[in-house]
Amino acid sequence: MDPTTILTSAFNYVLPMLPAQWAAAASVIGSFVVSSCALAAYFWPRPKDGSKWLPVYQIVNGLGLNGKHASNADDKAAKAKPPT
Repeated sequence: MDPTTILTSAFNYVLPMLPAQWAAAASVIGSFVVSSCALAAYFWPRPKDGSKWLPVYQIVNGLGLNGKHASNADDKAAKAKPPT
């Protein structure tokens, strides 16, 4: 399932239950997290396989909604390279 769809569904479910001020704060914080992760993913090259930073990199890429649209060549090369 697409991460955007999941986030939209979660917001549509949770936001009506929150007071308006909390809903606004949750929206702003969520937007900040997604944009910060997208910015970090843009500049952060993919760590080598087996690196302790690879899981963190994948989480940042996921939160930044950068899964299939990675701009750094290391991501595209890693997917194109056959496993050894």
